[in-house]
Amino acid sequence: MKNIYKQLSSEERDKIAVLRAQGVSFKAIAEAIGRDKSTICRELQRNSTPVYDMYLPHKADARAKERKHKAGKRPRLKNPMIKRFVIAKLKEGWSPEQIAGRLSQDYPSLSISHEAIYQFVYDKATRKCLNLAVYLPRAHKKRKFFG
Repeated sequence: MKNIYKQLSSEERDKIAVLRAQGVSFKAIAEAIGRDKSTICRELQRNSTPVYDMYLPHKADARAKERKHKAGKRPRLKNPMIKRFVIAKLKEGWSPEQIAGRLSQDYPSLSISHEAIYQFVYDKATRKCLNLAVYLPRAHKKRKFFG
């Protein structure tokens, strides 16, 4: 059977806060709202106030929404050495595929995929600082997706 996951609602977070304030156990809270005990435990660990060790449902909801918003938005090319190498080679007219292949040959301890380079080039934060798309062989302003 396939598990279907869904986020906790703000109403469920309100119920968790009330029951937790009453000293109800994780298991009893889970049964009351129809969730697994581990979901309640994880929710309280992730979204309780760090300083006062309290669970405030409106703050917990905001934290969860912020975490979900940031999910999947990792910065590309975190390593400054790789970043410098990629920018230099792009300016020399190399393609991301060539750069990815050459990096692992020149620096065996470092590696990057050509896809990560494309994502770096087309990232909004990167484009604010410098427009590297003009150095790509086809120099598309936007990336075209087929599929």
